[in-house]
Amino acid sequence: MDRKIDRCEFMNPKERILTLLKGGLPDKIPFVAFDRHLLQGKKEREARNRGMGLICWRPCYVESISNVEIVTRSEPDTLIKTYKTPVGSLTEVFKHGAGYGQGIFGRDWKGVQARRTEFLVKKTEDYKILKFIFENLHYEPYYYPVEDQIRRLRGDGIVVTTLPYEPMQRLLIEFVGWKKFYTDLTKNIEPIEEISKILEKKYEKELLPIVADSPSEVMLVGGNIDSILVSPPLFEKYYLPYYSKCANILHPQKKMLDVHIDGRVKALTNLVKKSEIDIIEAFTPPPMGDLAIDRALSMWKNKIIWINFPMTISSLMGPCPKTVKKYLIEQLELMIPGERVMLFASTEDRIPEENLMAMMEIMERATLPLSKEVIKNIDSNS
Repeated sequence: MDRKIDRCEFMNPKERILTLLKGGLPDKIPFVAFDRHLLQGKKEREARNRGMGLICWRPCYVESISNVEIVTRSEPDTLIKTYKTPVGSLTEVFKHGAGYGQGIFGRDWKGVQARRTEFLVKKTEDYKILKFIFENLHYEPYYYPVEDQIRRLRGDGIVVTTLPYEPMQRLLIEFVGWKKFYTDLTKNIEPIEEISKILEKKYEKELLPIVADSPSEVMLVGGNIDSILVSPPLFEKYYLPYYSKCANILHPQKKMLDVHIDGRVKALTNLVKKSEIDIIEAFTPPPMGDLAIDRALSMWKNKIIWINFPMTISSLMGPCPKTVKKYLIEQLELMIPGERVMLFASTEDRIPEENLMAMMEIMERATLPLSKEVIKNIDSNS
């Protein structure tokens, strides 16, 4: 895809991102952070003043369940939820950190999500109860979180409307757990497929039309795709058709389909290429991922790739600005000429301020079109 040059003396973060999304070439590679992962303070303000943008995830709907009573109780570091239905009850258990429920999206103060230690489905008979729950799901529009954030964000970034996981992914991650899910996929597949179809129909008839009317330009559909967790046959049979249905509803409304594919993706490369996904979000290059950026760009010529700076370097090593700069310059060389890409400071964790500012020092000079000469100049001045 030939991208037209769209230039002005200075682009704000929103203008850079929207230029990228519309097929243009912004002044620089957009450099952004998730609002929930950004440590707020002096260095955060400095990075944003120097051009770092924000990506804010916000829902545009309310999910409710009729004919089901949900009872919650808390124990130290634990939340227990029981779903009482006319056909039986199911219980799930979460372990969480300090301040859970007080952080953004109900997370703890570090932005960390609670971890399920007990899933709703534990035995075969539980699928009957889960089926009842899914049959009684309802969706209503609730655009205020998106509208409010767009109004307050202005030119500092964009708001991405969020949807639940893909039907199969939601079963795998939220309701069944990978051990039982894969056991039942080979020995007891009927209830899994039946419930997945119920959920897919609910999304198609109720949820996706609501999402298509969201004021956001980008819709995040499901995600956390990793080829170890989601095998190529599973992805091709259940995920690709769902993405097609999403695209059929979203694309006529000029909405872009974004999927959070943040794991090892090499085995899924050709299938992702065939998909109707517009944006690959949180693509993680080596050493955490298994596919290099240049290879991804050459394979997915009709996709925009939002790149995640690997957590093993950005945060797990602690403050290491020299290592961060070296790695980032190496990755920029793989992005030449810099089309169709955006870089996230992190899509996984809060990173040390020193590392954030090291990224900012490099990215504020990552002008487009990217070339070896531009990168050499960045390197010599870093």
